[in-house]
Amino acid sequence: MCKCFIKKFSALNPLFFFILTLFLTPPLEAQEVKPSRQGMVQDTQGNALSGITILLDGHASLQTASDGKFTLPNGLKLPVKATFRGLGFKTGVRLIDLHQWQGPDPFIMVLAQEAKQVDEVLVTGRRNNSYLINNTELGGKFSGSLKDLPQSVSVVSSELMEDKQAFVITDMVPDLAGVNQASAYDDVTIRGFNSGYMSGMRLVNGMRSAYGYGTSFWRTPLTANLESIEILKGPGASLFGDITPGGTINLVTKKPREEKHASINFSAGSFETYRTTLDVGAALDTTSRVLYRLNIGYEHARTFRDQNQRKSVLLAPSFTFRPVDGTQLDVDLTYDNFDGYLDRGLGIRGNDFYGQSRSFNVNQPTDFLKTSFLTMAARLSQRLSPYVSLHVHYMKSIYTEKLNEFRTLNTFADPPANTIMNMRFQSKQARDYTDNVVSYLRYSLKRRHLQQEIVVGADYARYAGDADNLLREARSSIVNGREVPLTIDLENTNRNIIDVANYVWRPQAEFPFLNPYKSLGLYVQDQITVGERMRFILGLRHEYYRSSSADLQNTFETSQHVWLPRFGFTYTFNEQVNYFASYSQGYVPVGADFIYNYQRYGAAQAFKPEQSFQVETGFKTGFFGNQLQTELSLFHIGRKNMLIPTGELADTGLPVYRQSGEVLSRGIELDFRGQVTPEFQVMANYTFNQTRVVSSSLIGEEGQPLGNAPENMGGIWLKYMFPKNVVKGLGCGAGLYYVGERRMDNAARTDENAVHIWDMWPAYSTVNTAVYYHINGLKIALNINNVFDRYYYIGGFDYTRGFVGTPRNIMLSFGYSL
Repeated sequence: MCKCFIKKFSALNPLFFFILTLFLTPPLEAQEVKPSRQGMVQDTQGNALSGITILLDGHASLQTASDGKFTLPNGLKLPVKATFRGLGFKTGVRLIDLHQWQGPDPFIMVLAQEAKQVDEVLVTGRRNNSYLINNTELGGKFSGSLKDLPQSVSVVSSELMEDKQAFVITDMVPDLAGVNQASAYDDVTIRGFNSGYMSGMRLVNGMRSAYGYGTSFWRTPLTANLESIEILKGPGASLFGDITPGGTINLVTKKPREEKHASINFSAGSFETYRTTLDVGAALDTTSRVLYRLNIGYEHARTFRDQNQRKSVLLAPSFTFRPVDGTQLDVDLTYDNFDGYLDRGLGIRGNDFYGQSRSFNVNQPTDFLKTSFLTMAARLSQRLSPYVSLHVHYMKSIYTEKLNEFRTLNTFADPPANTIMNMRFQSKQARDYTDNVVSYLRYSLKRRHLQQEIVVGADYARYAGDADNLLREARSSIVNGREVPLTIDLENTNRNIIDVANYVWRPQAEFPFLNPYKSLGLYVQDQITVGERMRFILGLRHEYYRSSSADLQNTFETSQHVWLPRFGFTYTFNEQVNYFASYSQGYVPVGADFIYNYQRYGAAQAFKPEQSFQVETGFKTGFFGNQLQTELSLFHIGRKNMLIPTGELADTGLPVYRQSGEVLSRGIELDFRGQVTPEFQVMANYTFNQTRVVSSSLIGEEGQPLGNAPENMGGIWLKYMFPKNVVKGLGCGAGLYYVGERRMDNAARTDENAVHIWDMWPAYSTVNTAVYYHINGLKIALNINNVFDRYYYIGGFDYTRGFVGTPRNIMLSFGYSL
């Protein structure tokens, strides 16, 4: 009867039958091993080696603990090849079979040294002192080596963040290939396309963060609790849903470790900046079944901008529970609080980029921005059999914002002189909730010449604003009994302070936040390894998106759905060189108000969902014993119906939008990360990115590049630590960064024929340096950024909102690690 049912159902659903067949088919020549097996890695003198990476063929990698010990995972299919790699040691390979696993003798691997000075380097370095990251998880949906992933991924490690004293993630943008900062907000472009609020969801440990931690637009996430930052290039929609085609940022948080550790750091620098970070963790029991880690970050700074001081606090405890073999529960809590000002950028007087002080700001002393994120995430991993595991992730985010801001109306009162800006005042109170559930089954299949990692799952996300969210707006005030428009005279920096009680409030403004939505994605992905050289990724996702109006009293809904395929291929020439090619599709839905209330956003017809695709190919290569990884990629991206803010405002207070026709982005990226020697670390990148508007409703835009998308940009950061003699523990770092000119988002003017004319943000280059001294657990660093004090613009929207880079600044830090 069961066979008849399966036969009948499979005729209606071939995908179900295919998956069921795979689950019921036992792998050939694989022996199940249930109990775990512990081992140790030593040098030739019998000393325990910590931080040694162990690569298991067909499985995730692991590292040795501080005592050199490691635990091989349960359910290994034997025999399995284990590769042992460590800085300054020769690579070792061991084939582990059933006899070795069940043998009475301890499992010990001995690695020989490659250089006599390795011990000295390890003493003066932090952990393994390397910028190299070889593997990624992407929330468990892809697990393995970055070289085997048929897609470009740029990565920065926590070591690099610490060396550069990066406190927010945008501090690391220059070190990420293809990524450019578009404004002072949490706002970047990836391969020419904006990635942020309303234009692409961030990921936190592979989960879509939505409008919560990681995507608030105003508030840039801190780095204190991050292990790495990954930029997944191209549409990631087949795995994550509505991701913009340039790529998305995945924030990988620090996880609890078995060994006891503690580190604290104090920093002080320019603009009255003070910072403190703390990182502690250990096992809470003798069997290491309960682990914890606590990360804390604090900053207080005046900043170089007038009326723009800020205070930031981050609390991020995390726990791991392993009650029985095969079961693991990870819990992360993140609380992020900000108290300061919202900086709307620099009003550029008379179109002269360098005509006034970089500190000039339109903020009033009565302004403020107070935000808080509270995020709870839980991840359950359960092994159901040696070949099948279940993974369920849940994340809840609550975002709260209180805002008073005196800001530009995005227009000048006296064009073309452009010395008097039209202004407005906004007061806002908001609270938003995001729920995110990811669940999938992973099936591992290993045959003689074929390995497969099949993931079948479903994602669900829900976002909604609080019914009591409030927005008020004023564009004039009462002065001497008369109503006067709000303006700022850029020629007169000594402006009057406006009493909030004198503002003339407009009728209740529309709330311009995201429309409430619910999103359900069903997907299947197969990672296939044929022999030892060829790897394939095949993926398909069906996304169903429902959105409701922002007006919670008179609500209405709309729905959209789409199929999203993904294909990838990797070929291994040898241990150093991999070739890859991929094709993927993406989409971004539009909210209900953009379909039914499109007139309020200045459109003549309903907005359409966005569509995109990317074709990419290239090589991933390892040098210097595969310790310096290189990616060379060529990409071509097409995008239709991109939603673009015009900078104008409707009478309702809502921003006016338009949709592009077709835009293209194509280029070349070159990315280096890792080390030449254990003492010499390297991060370098170069991007040539040619973007073009193919069709547009605006006269004069066709043929133009995209906004804030430089054609050329690149950077290099080098660090060297002296290994011996009187300078042992001393090191230095230096970086050079270049960004070419970029088009402004909004047209500067029109000519006599109504043709729109766009101006360009000037190209710039900056130089950063650092000096380090490490001895035992003590770390001292002095960083000098923008050494030559360049006056430059990181980006912006138009002449009313340009964002200047930070002047020369110095940061001195003292840290100690146990």
